[in-house]
Amino acid sequence: MTDVSAFCVSPDRAINYSPLSTTENEFRILVIEPPSPQDNRIQCHLEHASLFNLDNDFVALSYYWGDHNILKRIVLAGDLVPITFNLYKALEELRRRGFYRVWADDLCINQYDDEERSQQVLRMGAIYRSASLVFSHLRGPGAAWQQALAEAVQRITRRADTPKRTEKQARMEAKREARRKKKSTRNQGIDQETHHHTMNHTEVSTRSSGVRRAMELSAAEETALFLFLDSPYWRRAWIIQEISMNPRLTIVWGRQAFDLTQLLQAFSLLSNYIRGKREKVWNHIQCLYKIRTSQLALKPLSLVEALGLCYLAKSQFIRDHVFALLGLTHDGAYLVPFPSYTLPQEDINRDMTIRLIRATGSFDVVVSRGHGIETWYPNWFDSRYWHAYRISHLRIGKPSLLTYTNYGPYRSSGQHTPSFRIHGQAITAKGFFLGAISDCSPTLDEAKESGLPRGELIQSRAWKRNSKHERLFFGPEPAATMKTLCWLLIDITRSRMRHRRPGTHLYTLLDTLLHKKETIIDQAPSLLQWLNCCEAQSFKINGKRFVAYFSMRNSTPLSPGDRERLEEDCRTIQKNLRANMRLGYTDEGEIGWFHRNTRVGDQVVILLGASMPCVVRQRPEGGYVIVGQCILDGVMKGEAVRKGLQRLQDVQLH
Repeated sequence: MTDVSAFCVSPDRAINYSPLSTTENEFRILVIEPPSPQDNRIQCHLEHASLFNLDNDFVALSYYWGDHNILKRIVLAGDLVPITFNLYKALEELRRRGFYRVWADDLCINQYDDEERSQQVLRMGAIYRSASLVFSHLRGPGAAWQQALAEAVQRITRRADTPKRTEKQARMEAKREARRKKKSTRNQGIDQETHHHTMNHTEVSTRSSGVRRAMELSAAEETALFLFLDSPYWRRAWIIQEISMNPRLTIVWGRQAFDLTQLLQAFSLLSNYIRGKREKVWNHIQCLYKIRTSQLALKPLSLVEALGLCYLAKSQFIRDHVFALLGLTHDGAYLVPFPSYTLPQEDINRDMTIRLIRATGSFDVVVSRGHGIETWYPNWFDSRYWHAYRISHLRIGKPSLLTYTNYGPYRSSGQHTPSFRIHGQAITAKGFFLGAISDCSPTLDEAKESGLPRGELIQSRAWKRNSKHERLFFGPEPAATMKTLCWLLIDITRSRMRHRRPGTHLYTLLDTLLHKKETIIDQAPSLLQWLNCCEAQSFKINGKRFVAYFSMRNSTPLSPGDRERLEEDCRTIQKNLRANMRLGYTDEGEIGWFHRNTRVGDQVVILLGASMPCVVRQRPEGGYVIVGQCILDGVMKGEAVRKGLQRLQDVQLH
């Protein structure tokens, strides 16, 4: 027997459920009796209905279960049945509004029967779509707060129709303020990262206190708005499907009813004043609305897209984080034909991954593993894996860890599709190796933890230009290396419309850093610390210390335009370093960004069907484990495929 406490079901509940017919596509409807002056208790009974019947008239309830230790009792078919307090208040409000035929998952599904629960999960999308109304109930804090929210929404939407300033005026004022702050920061020589953190902290408190002044709200109205966002309802996984399937949706907070579009309009006008946890909730609600819009337009998303949008959703039972989205997606029924609560979770993860590879003809879901996963397939039920940035880049073949890139899509294996076979918990795929990691840099986090200086390079190698060093650093091979480094450090996240620069300007950039010229030194303290850490760890590329590649002094004076470009380049490198990857070099001469868990001796492989190469580590008992993705110059568009196919081999992954 399943532990019903995991589903918020009271263990002393005793409901006599009649079996549902799967051939008739049956589900249950809770029929509530009208209130009686003699007995105010909620009295009801269950009826069977069929989804084949187009004349069903019922309301589908969407709510947050709440604390299962706080219970109220209803009379169901003559018996006293405990339910959560939140469900009780929702049923009470439905009865008050005259809705007597209701579908509520807690009572209409036998929570003790795993097989029935799995069957009904498959039907939930159709149930909500077939309802005459979806009644979304959020337990309100009190009548005064509920009325305050209604007045706040009306006031904000009215104010939106008569703005005091035009958008152009607002933009001009914002630009003037940005220039003033930038000039002030430069004059004071403040660490840009510290300054940015301080300004953000100040903005949070200022904007939070300024919301009433900006929108002319009372203190009660402002509090009501934030109380509404604080409701745990919005983070519940199942409500995503519940509010997305039906165009007839009413959101009720206590006893106040709202239209979702009206609420979104009001909160969008307040978006500049929402910070912290509430900002995450607001962004999550916007994602829910995006899913609802795609559903009503009959353009459902893929399961991967939905998981990426809903990674903040919570569920009482971990499998529901995926199962709650199956009815919303065009491929959910294929990836999970039967949402089982009894099969081992590892088997579900493996089978979903195999189906996705076959459906998409892509191996990206395998090579983009992360968060300490110990298997070749991802944990579909781990919300961290499906972070929106990660997924957006996984889908289109961009690096999942360099989240800012404007290049792509990549296709390192060309147009080849995956070739693999499964044996037990392992998978054997076709691919070819590109060499082993011979050296790699520290990550930015490691550099920050090193305690090395952030204000200057500890060992400057500012050699003067002469014939000896010109031959060393301006020959064909070093010039190609500099061009590669220029792309990896800077141009990889620049617009594809910009041309690749030759790389020689990096001499000037680092020479400026070495000699603390201008204010560029204040623009990139983390970059300096990372370079110091590279030097301290003797990180080399092609046998030469990494910092030495940037140490040629350029005698040409810097123009104002040059200074501006160099500052921008420094900020770009520092931003790219925040991806926390390792710059590295292979024994076959390839330079690239590698996953942060990469070690010297790991190997680089391109698996057929993968958009990006990946780093693998050999196991003592045989086979490989995937460390993570990597980005190598000169292979991302399939340049290595022709020669690689000549040494194609089986790669066993565990």
